[in-house]
Amino acid sequence: MNKKKALVLYGSPHENGHTKKALLTVTKPLESYYTFELVDSFKENIHPCTDCRFCTNKGQCKFRDFDHIDALFRSCELIILATPVYNLSFPAPLKAIIDRTQLYFNMKTKLKINPFSQKKEAILIATYGSQDKSCEELIFKQIHPFFKLLNATVIKSVFISDTDLL
Repeated sequence: MNKKKALVLYGSPHENGHTKKALLTVTKPLESYYTFELVDSFKENIHPCTDCRFCTNKGQCKFRDFDHIDALFRSCELIILATPVYNLSFPAPLKAIIDRTQLYFNMKTKLKINPFSQKKEAILIATYGSQDKSCEELIFKQIHPFFKLLNATVIKSVFISDTDLL
């Protein structure tokens, strides 16, 4: 059986923390169906989007550090975003990756090119220290346009709260 490709965007600086444990719990049952490619946002050192508008004319980013992630986005069938929540948002290195998908927005709206005609599935895993459940709605609201841009439908979301108490 040919396995499908899954891209894991990992947003935690901790290799064995709550986010990694949640990620492993989600991916373990999927191992017979998917091969996983992990992008560790804290190890990537991705340049933030500067809205330089290079992509509005060229259909690619002027910063070449995103090229390998771009190729993974285009070839995967499942995207798993696993992140801790920092101040009701994402850690800066993961946010840089998310923001660099402005390239796809500009391709769609300015160049009328859709790099994602193939539908994808997505899983969101988020861990946060508080007990405030409104955090979940805010995170989902922030990530929804990202998944929509990638033509990905969220099939599962896992939120783990109270991690400061664990």
